[in-house]
Amino acid sequence: MWLLAGGFVCGFAAGAAARYGRVCSMSAVEDALVGRDFRAAKAWGLALAVALVLTQILSMFWPLDWTASVYGAPVLDMLGTFVGALIFGFGMALVGTCSFGLLVRAGSGDMRAVVSACVVGISAFTVTAGVLAPLRLLLTTPLTVDTTPFGGPMISGIAGQLFGIDRGQAGLAAAFALAFVLVATAVLDRRLRRRPRLLLAAVVMGASIAGGWLVTAMALERLDTARLESLSFVVPVGRLLVQIMTDQLRDASFGVAAVVGVVAGACATAIMKKEVRWEAFDDVREMRRHMLGAFLMGIGGVLARGCTIGQGMSAASALAISAPIVVVGVIVGAKIGLSLLLEGRAIWRLG
Repeated sequence: MWLLAGGFVCGFAAGAAARYGRVCSMSAVEDALVGRDFRAAKAWGLALAVALVLTQILSMFWPLDWTASVYGAPVLDMLGTFVGALIFGFGMALVGTCSFGLLVRAGSGDMRAVVSACVVGISAFTVTAGVLAPLRLLLTTPLTVDTTPFGGPMISGIAGQLFGIDRGQAGLAAAFALAFVLVATAVLDRRLRRRPRLLLAAVVMGASIAGGWLVTAMALERLDTARLESLSFVVPVGRLLVQIMTDQLRDASFGVAAVVGVVAGACATAIMKKEVRWEAFDDVREMRRHMLGAFLMGIGGVLARGCTIGQGMSAASALAISAPIVVVGVIVGAKIGLSLLLEGRAIWRLG
């Protein structure tokens, strides 16, 4: 039961922080690509820095078995991961937020987000074990790389093998070096320093990621779970829908509890700030765009093994080599989507 409580608390903290500081990955990407405003992106960097340092420090004192996580698989499907990230980024642009952002919006009364989040969960399951499962196999089979000869799927393992040092020390050194750059970039921005809510929200979100690793590591040690994980919001949304319909949440996981926690945290913050607003689709065109974008995010999130939080934060804090691949893919996909939506350009004319 405490595993679910831990998942709920981590999700609640992340949802409350995102709503309080208006943290949104799509807004960060759009501000940077369209408006050349990098404050939100730097705040995300700060969140990652906190998650990185705390996670790597935790790994020094608590054995984190990365092989028990989805990011620790030695064989990396390069094609599926990158294509999935592209699809997720494109869908994110169509919806205007990521799968995590949908849950945050749902907590404040946005019924568009509720419907779209359900579509994300359903499409995730169709490509995991449903009618679109052959598509997943088609994309994840052709181009795979066995990372074992290079030190494994984590940057810490690769660095440790290259320089002949302990993996834990290599991970901690890499984490502190990257975190220093990210924190300095955020702190030195005067305009960002004028947004203390955003900075505080970023710190809390980073801590929530590390908290997720701690909770599931403790559960793994006690044999209460078979998976080491932190926050991610694509497949867990689908699991929540399935369990609501079939299992009455008897076998709910950390991820399912975190999904509920995000909505509850965002709702509590919206109520506190008196920002609860019931919203619906303006017209059929907006509904179609949201449905298509949510459907693509579900598919892309499964192929990429995570969303902007699952890969961009959780996997990155573990120093998984899949994280930068997914981040680049998501940004490129979002760029394509934004070009189509805002400029009416064809996909092949982005320059």
